Amino acid sequence: MAPSQKPLTFTGDENFRKGACHGTQWFLETTRTLIAEGRSPGEIVEHLNDLSTVIVAWRGGAGELPDGNPWDWSFKDLASVIKARKEE
Repeated sequence: MAPSQKPLTFTGDENFRKGACHGTQWFLETTRTLIAEGRSPGEIVEHLNDLSTVIVAWRGGAGELPDGNPWDWSFKDLASVIKARKEE
């Protein structure tokens, strides 16, 4: 029998859920945009991988990053962070 699980109730858990939902929405909207632009599946996967490295760096507080959440950054800031991550 599986142990019962408590629902998430802490403020930190709530913030995590909100962030996870925003991040997921960001990935979904980005994917739809890339499909609409006619990008190939390989290009889409590569871009989503780039976004995932941004999320990991942002969550870990690594390096100089723009203020706020990645999904709120300008395209210029996002491209700059992606480029910096690829050069590492």
